Amino acid sequence: MGKTQKRQNYKFTDSAIVNDATYLDYLERFKRVALSMFEWVNLPKSMNARWLERCLFYKGQAALLYDDKYGFINTNCSSGRYVNLYGLPTKLNCYSFDFQSQRNLYTGFNDFDSDEEIENKRNNECIVVMNNWEATPTLSTMELFAYRLYEAQRSCDTNIKAMKTPVLLLVDEKQRLLMENLYNQYDGNQPFIFGDNGQLSSDIMKSINTGAPFVADKITEYKKEIWNEALQYLGINTLSMEKKERLITDEASSNNEFINLNLQSFLVPRQEACKKFNELFGLTGTDKEISVRVRSDLFNVIKTELSSIKDFDNDGLIEKEEIESEGEIDG
Repeated sequence: MGKTQKRQNYKFTDSAIVNDATYLDYLERFKRVALSMFEWVNLPKSMNARWLERCLFYKGQAALLYDDKYGFINTNCSSGRYVNLYGLPTKLNCYSFDFQSQRNLYTGFNDFDSDEEIENKRNNECIVVMNNWEATPTLSTMELFAYRLYEAQRSCDTNIKAMKTPVLLLVDEKQRLLMENLYNQYDGNQPFIFGDNGQLSSDIMKSINTGAPFVADKITEYKKEIWNEALQYLGINTLSMEKKERLITDEASSNNEFINLNLQSFLVPRQEACKKFNELFGLTGTDKEISVRVRSDLFNVIKTELSSIKDFDNDGLIEKEEIESEGEIDG
């Protein structure tokens, strides 16, 4: 009995490993996309854009500051106890590997600040970079999407397995090991499976048809919807993947506006941090001014535009507009 239980535990362990691997794989895919969305321009060499985006992805906020030892750096940060009039922390604990510093939050210069006070702010204050206006990490939402995709994918795998073995086998306990070995051969797609005629007969083995329906195709469509929703949350347009038939103009415009607002929810707080950083360290209007922008593939942008023009032309709208335009000119 102990050996049988041990074999069953091994099979459960194998299934759990695949479950974890599936979930982590989807989460890693989302993470690679999220960490590649923005390009930081003109960051000082002592700063690291990869670490900055990781801090925002995992923690929801980061800090930009100047340190006497390291120069300009970006770090993790946690909010202090007190907040100002606008609900922002007055102090930040800026930390990283082998680094920790308590800094005041920079909120701007006063018109009457002296040169000494300005220099003091540059050495003792920091800029907070928010992942969004609520300073929440991207990770928590991506974990939910990854979990839904994992559930769908493993359900799909199970359904396909059920199509391969749509029966339950009823055998004597003494024949369990024999049947497990035969099933492993079958599950491993072996072309020939041999058994002892004395051990396998209709009197010894019976089967029950489970009648499991094939739903893997529907689950796959469901997966696409989850995937597209996750990418749209990040501000990535997936309209071309949603369905073959084209949406009407109002629907497409509404969808694009929604996706753009999602993207702006990540971009605008980053741009605000750049503005504060340039202001604090006197970089505004200089060639050292830092900025952040959305990464884009020019080829894909052009391809999308050409595709739109082609669809427009296929409907005969270009020719129609040309005729109407010529008529107005002639008139």
